[in-house]
Amino acid sequence: MNIKKLLAPVAGTVLALGMSLPAHAVILNVGDLKITINAFDAGTVNYGNTVSTKCTTVAQCDAVAGIKKAPGAIGSEDTWGIFSVQSISRVSDGGLLFTAGLNGEYLTGMFGGIKDTYVEVNGKISPTTLALGTGGWLNMYLTGQNYNASFGPGGRLGEYGYKGITNVGGTLALSAVFGAGVLGGEPDYTYVSSFANNSISGGGQGFLDVTGGSWSNLFNTNQQFDPNGNAHDMFLKVTYGQTGSSKGAGWTVDASGDVQGNVPEPGSLALLGLGIAGLAGLRRRRA
Repeated sequence: MNIKKLLAPVAGTVLALGMSLPAHAVILNVGDLKITINAFDAGTVNYGNTVSTKCTTVAQCDAVAGIKKAPGAIGSEDTWGIFSVQSISRVSDGGLLFTAGLNGEYLTGMFGGIKDTYVEVNGKISPTTLALGTGGWLNMYLTGQNYNASFGPGGRLGEYGYKGITNVGGTLALSAVFGAGVLGGEPDYTYVSSFANNSISGGGQGFLDVTGGSWSNLFNTNQQFDPNGNAHDMFLKVTYGQTGSSKGAGWTVDASGDVQGNVPEPGSLALLGLGIAGLAGLRRRRA
């Protein structure tokens, strides 16, 4: 779908709305958005197969004997990676609003800073690891090229940079932090991940609190509530596993998932309008 054609009938509305529209951050019946992503993740594994609680603080988790720390991690970080938005669609009607690569437009980004704070291993026949994390951030950029996962963890440029994502003149669309409260009855954790030890396949989820970017006013609403009653802006869920693509480049796993947020109409069109405006500016600067 050509976003420019989609937006042409509402260009005046987009300009009038600017960046002051409210947004909502869970699946709604109208104005709902699902941002579908592919990702490559560097994560800490090898907590062992013996059924037990392995650690209950960041320091304890760092000191577990035999663990394989996330490649390229900074400090006590246990999860970081890169992602590319494959599409933006409406959950309510399946309407497709954005597809990566059309008109040379891409949304790529980084996440990181998640530290394992509580880890337990369960299951005698088929052990699984539950890791509860604290901290975490996510940045998404409007650029004219897709990510290149073949750089592997070695493509990281400092804490918040990655080759081909943050050094190509893109514009920050969204920045967010992972908000505490993802697990019911445990208000301190920001991310939950569970995986089978023999295949490193599993899933994770967390809530996001928007902190900046050109789309921030559309998504920053505090209307999504976690199981502990805390308000957040967006909800992220992923499934992951180790494949030839991830292992060959040095990543721990590759993943697919979505970030769900809600922008009442015509806010979703305004959202994409802001993206088009940002990319147009990039092209003018390069010309």
